[in-house]
Amino acid sequence: MNLPFLRVVKGTLILLLIDLLVIWLWAINSELGPGSAMVIYIVVPMALIINVIIGVILFFIKRAYSLLFFINCIVASLVTYWIFTSEMSNQYQGHFDNWSFNLKDTTYTITKFNKYNEFSMSYSEGSHSSVNFLDGKCEQKKDTILLTADSIRMFIHNDKLHNFRRSKIPIALKKIDN
Repeated sequence: MNLPFLRVVKGTLILLLIDLLVIWLWAINSELGPGSAMVIYIVVPMALIINVIIGVILFFIKRAYSLLFFINCIVASLVTYWIFTSEMSNQYQGHFDNWSFNLKDTTYTITKFNKYNEFSMSYSEGSHSSVNFLDGKCEQKKDTILLTADSIRMFIHNDKLHNFRRSKIPIALKKIDN
């Protein structure tokens, strides 16, 4: 193997590690959520453009290193896309918890918004769209989630909803994966 090829490979690997570190730190320190999908359309081209600009500058200053940045254009864009999509997915999953249960022909869904300590309940009949009918506050107490709205007080304990419509019989809940 010739020396310039090994230098290009070594330089590309070093740039890849720097890209991974910088992009990962940027992604985990960003407030990404379900509405942040547009970030990818801005950040990925930005990573490409920055590497092209550095590659062009180095082409005139130090040609040996310009090839590294042109290779890194593609690598950095792919790494940026991968890191941001996986971090968005991780952050999105932590934002809320969902449960569902069925009574007669109606499916009820409870959504707990972790960031705001709030919940909402909706129902759907058949395959039609759902209707939100209750919003309130929630509070985590050990292994129990207290749900309060107006004069309604319910709680979730061991994946069972207690006191729904003042029923004494707990309703089994099915956890919905986000």
